Amino acid sequence: MTKTFLGAASLVALFAGNAYADDGILGPDFSVSAAVAMQSDYRFRGISQNNKEVTPEATLNVSGPEGFYAGTWWAKTDWGVLRPSGGANNPSMEADFYAGKHTDLWGTDLNVEAYYYAYPDYHSGAVPNASFFEMITQLSHTFGPVSVTGTWAYSPQFSLDGGTGNYLAGNVTVPVNDWLSVSANVGHQWVQAAKFAGSSDYTHADFGATLTYKSLSLDLRYVTTDLNKTSCGFYMGTTNACSGGFVGLLTYSVSSWPW
Repeated sequence: MTKTFLGAASLVALFAGNAYADDGILGPDFSVSAAVAMQSDYRFRGISQNNKEVTPEATLNVSGPEGFYAGTWWAKTDWGVLRPSGGANNPSMEADFYAGKHTDLWGTDLNVEAYYYAYPDYHSGAVPNASFFEMITQLSHTFGPVSVTGTWAYSPQFSLDGGTGNYLAGNVTVPVNDWLSVSANVGHQWVQAAKFAGSSDYTHADFGATLTYKSLSLDLRYVTTDLNKTSCGFYMGTTNACSGGFVGLLTYSVSSWPW
């Protein structure tokens, strides 16, 4: 766990430091942001990806002109399955890579993003590959103080040969004051192969609050899905990964280089 966390954090510092030395590599039209975090349970669309254990995370993002951006996000994982042959089918980390573009549409933000979810130490053998690609489209608009975001994600081949995947979600965020906001998310995941494996598509939801102080933020929320234990087994190695629970996320972020 420590090696994964420190490795990602070191990469963040190294890349950011090189990127803005005298505007030499990227230039003045680019900015670099980074963050490190600890989460009580890493949930992806409501499902635990780390066997409900504390999860270190790190991210690095480079923003360029005309709304273009690219970045990477890392986290520890534990899918809760037995580890034959040194854990070939239970990856210890997730390394995501993404690139996209923001476009202003008359006050509404359109974000189109290519996103790849990779599991570097997952060795499939006879088992289908865990890594997969999604094309993500988001529309965000602010109504007074309230921000609303809608998301559609499409995967031509979902994780572990799940077939085509489609995902729809909505988010509402309401600021209470300059250091506190409340938010809620609801989403629905369709996976082509789920019904053939005795499982189903599913809905997840969460609601909570985010507190910020300078470069620190603390997010506390309740997360749940409508999957029972039997259906959960299609998506994760442990049948309790889909049950509801409270999740905390502490993040330290830096907005641009130099810090």
